[in-house]
Amino acid sequence: MSDTADMRLEAGDRAGLEAAHVRLLVQARHRACLYLPLLEPGLFDSEAALTELRRLATSGRHARVRILTHDANRAHRDGHRLLALVQRLPTAMSIRVPTDETHLGYGSAFVTDEAGAFLFRPVATRFDAEGALGQPGQTSRLTAYFDEVWERAEPAWEIRPLGI
Repeated sequence: MSDTADMRLEAGDRAGLEAAHVRLLVQARHRACLYLPLLEPGLFDSEAALTELRRLATSGRHARVRILTHDANRAHRDGHRLLALVQRLPTAMSIRVPTDETHLGYGSAFVTDEAGAFLFRPVATRFDAEGALGQPGQTSRLTAYFDEVWERAEPAWEIRPLGI
């Protein structure tokens, strides 16, 4: 059986946050939810993170990577590499923008998978994060909130690929 310390995810800086994201994504089988109020350059645009997201998105017919962000336009203007991946794999990856003021005021960020892993940043603009690879209770609470926001959010039409 795994030691509890081996199941913990922690970060205090950008490199640690990226490593924790990749560690969570490596264990995911088919699905991930990313609630990122700000799609900052440098997060989810490393080769390791993009490789794992691509693997998830192409993992089979149950593959699904959903992303919520408050400002898809800014990420698009900044040329965030994650958006390019979403555009290349639109059947398995999608991005939406919340419209409800309550949801737009949410200041935390988190990532969950279907296997019971989560990584939570209490303040989305900071790199401090905590999570675990085997906590289905907390993961399901975060995923339930994500689902609630997702259902009321609008697709980020500004980033869709042009089919010309």
